Amino acid sequence: MPRRQVSIVTRLHIDGGDLVVRLPWRWALAARRRSVRLPLRSVDEVRVEPHWWRAVRPHPGPRYRFRPGRWCVGELQHTRGRDSAALHARGPVLVVTTFGHDAPYARLAVSTADPESDAAWLRGQPSQAPQKVEPMVVNFPA
Repeated sequence: MPRRQVSIVTRLHIDGGDLVVRLPWRWALAARRRSVRLPLRSVDEVRVEPHWWRAVRPHPGPRYRFRPGRWCVGELQHTRGRDSAALHARGPVLVVTTFGHDAPYARLAVSTADPESDAAWLRGQPSQAPQKVEPMVVNFPA
């Protein structure tokens, strides 16, 4: 009897100015969380990494689970902070790099069904970053 292939795919959507990554139920159990939220105003770069293993940094945190050669999900810790990963051990992955103190993660690496189109969609979203305010010179009478 052939083994049934189970499609485990993360889903992305925007909710109130945040990028929300919904984890499949199996990965949610392993990571002990159902979703990851990231403010859009803290997104610095969106790219597609062709090799999934380059998106994983070496020091797993306490909430990191994996199955060798299959998948890894959870938090990874490093000198810049921590990353959130939800990856298949095959194919390209979507990597979102962040900046600022309001970002809960330095990077977010996820496997999606089509990372190229998800990256293009995410790049097209308004960042909702505060607009630069030009300094205004006010002359007071002497």
